[in-house]
Amino acid sequence: MDTAYDWGLDQPPDPAAEHAGEADGLTPEQLPEVRKLTAQGWQLAPDAPLYAFLPAVWPRESRTWVPDRATRYETWYEQDPKTRTVLRAETRQVGPAMMTEIDDDHDWTLARVGITGRPRGRLWLLKPPRGHGSIDAVLDHVWQHAQQQGIDVTMSEPFVELTVRIVRGDAATP
Repeated sequence: MDTAYDWGLDQPPDPAAEHAGEADGLTPEQLPEVRKLTAQGWQLAPDAPLYAFLPAVWPRESRTWVPDRATRYETWYEQDPKTRTVLRAETRQVGPAMMTEIDDDHDWTLARVGITGRPRGRLWLLKPPRGHGSIDAVLDHVWQHAQQQGIDVTMSEPFVELTVRIVRGDAATP
């Protein structure tokens, strides 16, 4: 991949993480430090595998991170195969082994496009570039341009390159 990426290994955690308080059972959005930062205009980076690269290509001045102290949950459903009616649902806490597996999957996916060295244990927060009201608006813009240019919305070098151009506001973005 031609685009430079930077995981901010020398970038300390945001000061909001200091004295953050209790985190037992809290999701990322519920953490006190995340709430404090979102009140200041920061937004949690998407946790979807497709966007695992975003913090590495986002401008340094528009990104920060806090240690990931959040609890993750998964919900298991049993549905009637004919009616799709939910028969049972169970929510469980995700353990460390599952989180390691998810991190390993993200790292493997990123390595396929030449992005390596992703630090684990971070919750990334981003500020949208000028002209975009939210991270979702930025990603919608990327999707629109990808469709116009015939780029598959998958973890691929062309998709990453397009995202970088839009995020960084490069004039070369059609």
